[in-house]
This record gives sequence, C-alpha cells and structure tokens, in this order.
Amino acid sequence: MKKNVISLMSLAFLAGLVSLTSCKKENTGDGSQFYATMEQCADHYGKTILNGSVLNWTSSDQVNIYGTAGSGLYTAQPQIPATNAVFNNISGRSGEAPYYAIYPALIATASNAVTLPATQVTEDGSLTGYPMYAESTDNHLAFKNLCGLLKLHLTKANTNISSIAITASSEINGNYTVNYNGGNPTLAYVSDGSTTTTLTCTTAQAIDNGADFYIYLPAGSYTSLSIAITNDQDVTCTKNSNEGTTITIYRSQYTTISLGENDLNFTTEEPGIEGALPGMFTVGVVNGETVKVRFSQGNLQYQASTNTWRFAENQYDYVGADNSNINATYSGWIDLFGWGTGSNPTLSSTNYSDYDTFVDWGSNAISNGGNASNSGWRTLSEIEWYYLFYTRENNTNLGIANARYAKGKVNNINGVILFPEGYTHPTGVTAPTGINATDNTGWNNNNYSSTDWAEMETAGAVFLPAAGDRMGTSAYDVGGAGNYWSSSISYLDYAVSAIFGSDYLYAVCSSFRYMGYSVRLVRNND
Repeated sequence: MKKNVISLMSLAFLAGLVSLTSCKKENTGDGSQFYATMEQCADHYGKTILNGSVLNWTSSDQVNIYGTAGSGLYTAQPQIPATNAVFNNISGRSGEAPYYAIYPALIATASNAVTLPATQVTEDGSLTGYPMYAESTDNHLAFKNLCGLLKLHLTKANTNISSIAITASSEINGNYTVNYNGGNPTLAYVSDGSTTTTLTCTTAQAIDNGADFYIYLPAGSYTSLSIAITNDQDVTCTKNSNEGTTITIYRSQYTTISLGENDLNFTTEEPGIEGALPGMFTVGVVNGETVKVRFSQGNLQYQASTNTWRFAENQYDYVGADNSNINATYSGWIDLFGWGTGSNPTLSSTNYSDYDTFVDWGSNAISNGGNASNSGWRTLSEIEWYYLFYTRENNTNLGIANARYAKGKVNNINGVILFPEGYTHPTGVTAPTGINATDNTGWNNNNYSSTDWAEMETAGAVFLPAAGDRMGTSAYDVGGAGNYWSSSISYLDYAVSAIFGSDYLYAVCSSFRYMGYSVRLVRNND
C-alpha cells in the first residue's frame, strides 16, 4: 500500500471519514482468491484525501486471511483504479467463510489480533503498511483503517530528515485485539508496547520546500505528545505539546501539524554563544510557552586577585579543597559561593544576616562566557530545578520514557548526568543505567572516560560534578556530594538548593544561605 504526499493542510484535530467501494465479482468459493477495496482517510473537514494522494494497493502488498481452515497468505494484484485489488493465495489456506483479513500480513497474530510496530518506514514521503482490517461472509473484502494518522508538514532550508520519533502519554505500539464493530473497528491494547514510535526514512528526505511525513497511531486521547525530529547529521529537535492539552487521534482521519523555519531548532547545532553547551533543556512552561535553557560549559569560578569570573574548562572540573583559601586577595580560584553573592563572591561569614539579598552571579562579565555583564546568564529557580529533574518529558533512546538523569563518573569524577530532550546516546558508548533513580545507586553504575564524555557532551548531555561544599573557610564532602544553588529563598535564613550524594538526590532542599555551594549558570534559548 502506498500513499502519495499532498499539499499542506491547516493544523487541526479532525472529524469525519469516507470509505470507497468497488463493484463485486463472482465468489470463487474456495478461498484461493479475494477481491479487496480500501477505506480512505479524511481531513478535518470531512473531505476525502485530494486527487493524486489516495491510498493505493501495490504489487508488494500482502494480507493474512483467516477462515475455517486456518490462515493463508495472499499477495496483491492491483486493479484500475488501484484502490481495488485481487489477492491471490501464495501459502497456507483460509478455507471457507467467515473471513477475517489483516493488512499488512506481518502485523497479524490471530484472526482478531495485531502487533503495531515500534518502527514505521517512509519511502520518498509515502506511507507504507497502514494497518487495515476486514470481515466478510464471502470473498469480497472491504478493508477498514485501524488507526489514525499524524501528518507532519516540515519546512527548513538546507535540511534533510532521517527519522521522527513520537512519544505519547500512553502506549502507541505493541499487541492489540481488534473489534470489527460493524465496520468501524476499534483497537484494545494488550501488552508489550511502548509510548514511543519512530518513523524511519529509507533515505533522508529534504524539507527545503516543505515535505509531509505520515505516522499512524491508535485512535485515542493523549494528554501529551512529543515530536523528536532528527536530521541526517544525527542532530535532533524536539517539540512538545502544551501542558494541559489533550490531543485526540481519530480512526481513519489525519491531524496536520506544521513546523517551519522558526520552529525547527536542532539541539546540538553550535549554539553560537560563548560558554554555552549544545543541549537544550526544558525547565518550565510560562504562559503556555516552554522555557528552554542551555547550561554553561562548567561550574562558575572566581579569582579575587584579578576580579575575574570564568566557567570551568570542562564540565567535570572543580576546585575542591582549595576553596578553604577564600579571601578578598586570593590569587587562586574558588567555586563554592554563599547564596546570592554575585556582588561579593569571597564572603565567607557564617552570619545569616549577611546573605539577605540575592545578586545573581550571572550579572557579572564572565571571561569565557561572552565577557559582558548582564549578558543573559542566570541561576535556575527552585521551580526550574524541580522541573528539570522531575517533570519534563524527554524522548530518549535509553529504554525508559522520560529519561532525565543518572548518577555516574566522568573522567573519574562523581556526579549527575542530565539528558536533554531528544537525546540520542552515542553509538559505541555504553548506555547509562540507573535512570531517574534518586536513592542507593552509587556512582559506579556509569563510568565514562573523557573521550566517551566528549561524545556525550556533543550529543547534549550535561554533567554536574560532586564538588562538595564550604562552611566558613572549611571545605567538606569534596567528590562525595553535589550542592547547587537556586535563585529562590526558602524561609528564615534558608535558600533553596539542589543536592545529591551517592545514595540521595533532592532537586529542592532548604540550606543555610551562608553555605558555600556550586553555581551552574544557564541562559534561555532565545
């Protein structure tokens, strides 16, 4: 079966359906030959698909037909028009009526059961293998569509698409039973499915002048939908539906979503901002718009003797015990700061009242971060740290939906690895384990060399090293705990931080404001 592409339709969610029929031929009565028609999809106005873009049978199509003798495999002989076909037996035998037919044959598991694949294939923009089902008391089969279609119209100059992954709020592939339901069939999920289905292009498809991609999904209402689009350079751009939005997919109908030049921003392109990492992370939704940030290349550091701010050269770098040398003339570097000390970084007092005002460290000129004051660098808020660790939806290839972080070692440094939306783990690098685990995972589940980490960083991963903490002029837990300030107050003399150790992780924790903690700045993806 093949579907030719059509022109752009407006974004909407759909109603109506249309089926096509053909003249019947005489019944051979022996189950060796069948005559088939197919149902066409409708757009949201209830019209049939436009001329030149119909679903057609092709000579490579095969169906499985069940009857009194069991099941037989049949291959198509397209007719004129190609919405009709004669199917001839090539193996097995279905015997006498009643007949139950499933297309494509490979998804059939029983007369009323199918397995929807987790990977679909598109060839030159054509839809292949759109699941259909028919029941009949003779050898004339009127196939009905089992799923609905998500149609993506993508446009971006100098861009070729290699795959598209759809992640929904419930299973969209796996084993299903079929209820014919008087010609309006329904699917009931049974087992062994996942929430992510990937459309793979046999050859990367250019979208310079706009192109359409079709992905079939079980009919139903989905409370979230994530679309991860990967180009031929293995760079991924992810778009998420707005929170609180229910997306309904209707059987035998298609929903069109259009994404253009300003919508498609592939995540691991060079950010063009000094000191910014390639991966983009969603940290909240404000007025219906997602807030995405890029992290700085490393933890923030300060040299008092020259009044110089910088980001650590590598994500796994930290100062450690030398933070005990903190003072207004120290010629070394420090990277553990009292809360809000963007204007007084060497403050080491343990007097609560000295930390009543928050001045963001990002307001300073950072030598390897653009070297301009108030250039957009900032500290995450309490809500944003929480969203980063616990809320955001993340389509990954790590085997767990919404994989957001894992503990591990990078260049033999303990810490936490953050995975951006649409993250694809580098081929040949061991996949991380202990995904989203807060307790009792230790640091040894994932151990990456600096070489492996360079590939992961390019793919968008972020590392927060366990740089310890400082109280007064004494450093503690260096290498054993990570403590990162937010911009948010807690109560009394406390502020909010994100903290972790080998057997704990809290994205929101109240800490004394005089404690010296790490600072990892971000900037919005403008």
